[in-house]
Amino acid sequence: MDIVPSDEISYQSFSPPAAWNAAYSLQKVRLGAVEKQEYVFHPGEELLIPIEGEVAYHFFWSPGEKMPERVLLTPHAREGSILRINPQIPHHAWAAKDEATAWLVLRHATNSPVALVIDQNSSSPAMRRSSNSLAAPIKDQESSLMFRTPVRRRVTADDLRKPGAYAMIAWGISELIRDTRQKTGLTTTDLANQIGIDPSSLSRLEEAKANVSIEMLSRVCRALRIGMTERMDSGSWIYQREQINTRKTITAEPMLRPPPGPHTLHAYLSRIAEGEQRELRTSIGDDPSQISSWILLKGRALVDLPQEMGGKSLIVDAGNVIHFREHGTVQLKAMLDATIVHIVHSRVCACRLPAS
Repeated sequence: MDIVPSDEISYQSFSPPAAWNAAYSLQKVRLGAVEKQEYVFHPGEELLIPIEGEVAYHFFWSPGEKMPERVLLTPHAREGSILRINPQIPHHAWAAKDEATAWLVLRHATNSPVALVIDQNSSSPAMRRSSNSLAAPIKDQESSLMFRTPVRRRVTADDLRKPGAYAMIAWGISELIRDTRQKTGLTTTDLANQIGIDPSSLSRLEEAKANVSIEMLSRVCRALRIGMTERMDSGSWIYQREQINTRKTITAEPMLRPPPGPHTLHAYLSRIAEGEQRELRTSIGDDPSQISSWILLKGRALVDLPQEMGGKSLIVDAGNVIHFREHGTVQLKAMLDATIVHIVHSRVCACRLPAS
């Protein structure tokens, strides 16, 4: 558990084991009802699945041809829906009323782990249980404390109204310049000297705190071989929202349409009626490197793992999470009506919603 008192937000980690080096984190987030005045942003991807209460969001955004302004999510995000947020657009969340709880999935654009967890080293799959249920580690008991909150940067509306600041942040230009420079092994002084600008100006550019001339920006982007067209496209949308399908039984049905631009986080839904037994694949698509996480939103189920995954049987309840890094088929029997969200990290996209 990690708490940000100033935001009235707590994060409980259900992420894959740290040793897997997964590119995403999975958290249960609890939000207080303090309406936010500032904004946070980070490059990458963000999914939110409300499970209790209502989640309010605000964004600072412009569709183009006018100044950016505060935009509220209307209506609030509620249980039975899923949101895909464009996290590079300055945004923040709080509980619309007393308190709200949601599952939060984050991927940083660098594909480095965005959160580390209290980790029970075990063979695949790994299981995370809520604090109010009995812990059942699959293998050994070694654990190490390695947790930190998601890496997010903060900004105010006044900051975003400064000339050029909004575009540098919402289009992800500052983040991309810093990440690309670091990947090349260059310091700000190295790069600044190479293209003939002041190192302090480059530092302010990377922090989106300078009114940057087109000439200076072009010199930096040419040196790092960064294209601008795709960056402008990345700021063209704020969020996607879909209702979770209400049909009685479905298997691994996509929950969200593909967003503009590349993405690697995919959400699928399975709903299994009480007493029904299903075979479920731990992977979706043909990407051999994919890692997936199953969140049991509702119900209870008996999961029988094949021998290559340990041959164990697990009883999972609402609020439990199972992570898989091996491909295979498991047997699942619903002891109560069960609703499962599959979060899949894969370079291969199969997110095509069924025709209405």
